[in-house]
Amino acid sequence: MIFSIQRFVEDYLKACGLSGGDQYAVALANLYDHSRVDKNEQQFLLAMRRIRTTVFRANANLNRANFEKSLLKRLDTRFKKKLRSDNPTTFPGGVVLERARILKAKRKSINGLLKEFKHAVESKAIDTFWVSRKRGQLRPKPEKIAQGLLAMFAKGAIGDSGVVLRELVSGIGFVDVSIILSARTPHLIELKILKDGLIGPNQLATYMKTERRQEGWLALVDVRVQQKKSKIPKDIATPHGTIKTLVIDVNPTAPSKN
Repeated sequence: MIFSIQRFVEDYLKACGLSGGDQYAVALANLYDHSRVDKNEQQFLLAMRRIRTTVFRANANLNRANFEKSLLKRLDTRFKKKLRSDNPTTFPGGVVLERARILKAKRKSINGLLKEFKHAVESKAIDTFWVSRKRGQLRPKPEKIAQGLLAMFAKGAIGDSGVVLRELVSGIGFVDVSIILSARTPHLIELKILKDGLIGPNQLATYMKTERRQEGWLALVDVRVQQKKSKIPKDIATPHGTIKTLVIDVNPTAPSKN
């Protein structure tokens, strides 16, 4: 839905004859999709006001507070009821300890961040994916749940020292999550539910080509039962670069009751 919100904002700015749109529509679309559910009107308007943009400098006669209040009303009319129930607004158990470890590291890396995410999901968020793990019944749209968890985890873990974007437009598709750390390099992350064989490398390789990135990350939420688990390669070579995999086990074998 992020892309639909983005297009709506872009069209509204154009209809209002406003120039200097830069990335305002993108930032607002991500903010609305991720935060509107758990913020009241005043809280969300304050969050909108913090978006850095040239729109209001390029249109000096425009009252930003009034404009954004009117825009929010339009967004709510069009999209608020459609906000996904599969879009987590908090990470189970919080990310305080993980954030402390990441910030303490001498060098922030996407590898370190994703390893902390894997541990956090496996230790605190397994039930987020299941209606009943015993019956093998997943919740609806588990990939969207994974996207939301990663976005919330990354935002909480890196704070203002980086940027987290969901469903970033890339060619004719959408990169699930893109994370920019202090080096300002966008890291492309595709999330897939691993039920049988490996899926996702071809799709991610296409995004890597489009975004001119030599490395991408494929995060696999492993829902397979133990007897069907097979080894996943840590690195996958493609014509467009290397894909690194991260397997997150959300269907572990229960500890023995003996």
